[in-house]
Amino acid sequence: MGRHDLVVLAGLLALSILPPFLTDYLERVITSALLLASLALAQNILLGYTGYPAFGSVAFFGVGGYVTAVLMKDLSLPFPLALLCGTLFSGLLALLIAPPVMRLKSHYFAITTLALQLALGELVANLEVTGGAQGINLPIYRGPGGYLIFYYLFWTLTLVAFLINAYVERSTFGYALKAIREDEVAAETLGVNTLLFKTASFTLMALITGCSGGIYAYWITYIDPTSMFDPVLSVKMFVALLMGGVGTVGGPVAGAFVLEVVSETLWGQFPRVHGLILGLLIVLIVLIIPKGIWRRR
Repeated sequence: MGRHDLVVLAGLLALSILPPFLTDYLERVITSALLLASLALAQNILLGYTGYPAFGSVAFFGVGGYVTAVLMKDLSLPFPLALLCGTLFSGLLALLIAPPVMRLKSHYFAITTLALQLALGELVANLEVTGGAQGINLPIYRGPGGYLIFYYLFWTLTLVAFLINAYVERSTFGYALKAIREDEVAAETLGVNTLLFKTASFTLMALITGCSGGIYAYWITYIDPTSMFDPVLSVKMFVALLMGGVGTVGGPVAGAFVLEVVSETLWGQFPRVHGLILGLLIVLIVLIIPKGIWRRR
């Protein structure tokens, strides 16, 4: 872990003691930034280290959220158990579809994952158990700590995802993924079981993304196919990753916080042209620092 990554880790640890000094608004903004950071870190494992862009990875966000919500509402499972099931189901789905999907390359893989996201969104919108297009209402959390519990849940998930990225950066597993990213044919020639490692990377991304979706579902208390399979969330995740630095440990966290703060500031100051200004700003950032805030070392 490099010096800059230690700075990000210190910042994450500092966030754990920050809530007593925050207003409700700032607490919500940081919670949203942590949500985005967890998704960007998950995507970084697949894109940054393995070189496979999953444009439709929000499919696992939706699956994790819906499985958690259905289990809580229909089976009255407690949230921790429902969240665990939603997370594991997302990982299992990724594990099942990985062998055929991970044989595809570059844009073919990206488009396939996007098709998966759209297909699952349509499936959920037409199933009775998921509430169809009307969605699902979840009970409001009234336990200890109030809604601050979601701040700490996203903080914990982001910290775990950060540490996983740090492990991948320096581990044998990570070196195998980087070999695949740089030259998959050469990696196979050297004896790397590329399909196995790509499947592991894809599944790990899905587990983190699905867990994030499950926490999000209970946080907002109401979900529908549009919100849980939202392509805009996928775009924000990629922008945060590109802005921070693809293939770096601290970059996705830095990019997520910068993007969320800038987005919230522009929304407050220029609500009618918020999207236009944000889009132009992102283009400028990508042109000026194409490798992101955290350059790959």
